[in-house]
Amino acid sequence: MILRILSFSLFCLLISCSAAPEESIAEKVHASTFSEKLDNLDDVQLLDVRTPEEFAEGAIRNAVNINFYGDDFDAQLTKLDKKKPVMVYCQAGAPEGRSGQTMAKLKELGFQTVYELEGGYLGWMSK
Repeated sequence: MILRILSFSLFCLLISCSAAPEESIAEKVHASTFSEKLDNLDDVQLLDVRTPEEFAEGAIRNAVNINFYGDDFDAQLTKLDKKKPVMVYCQAGAPEGRSGQTMAKLKELGFQTVYELEGGYLGWMSK
């Protein structure tokens, strides 16, 4: 009996150690792909990292505004669920822009799936 219990415990330990870690995704995608992912992913956290003034002029439906320049920006990011996909955009999606920096920070914080909108909100509006 003890041998069976030890064998089963060893088996469970081997299985848990051999499980592949979940692969993280962090990529910049075109507006059409961003739109598809918004429609098809479950529990998406859509972040607009522009200023409140920019956000007030128009935003993607259901986006949450977290001001990149706000004093509480980092604290707001840590409140998000790391296991749920995050989709982020800024005004123009420029290389090394606000959304790109946010995507890098989210990856650093351990978020599993992050997509950045190529071209930002301006790209979204011209799609």
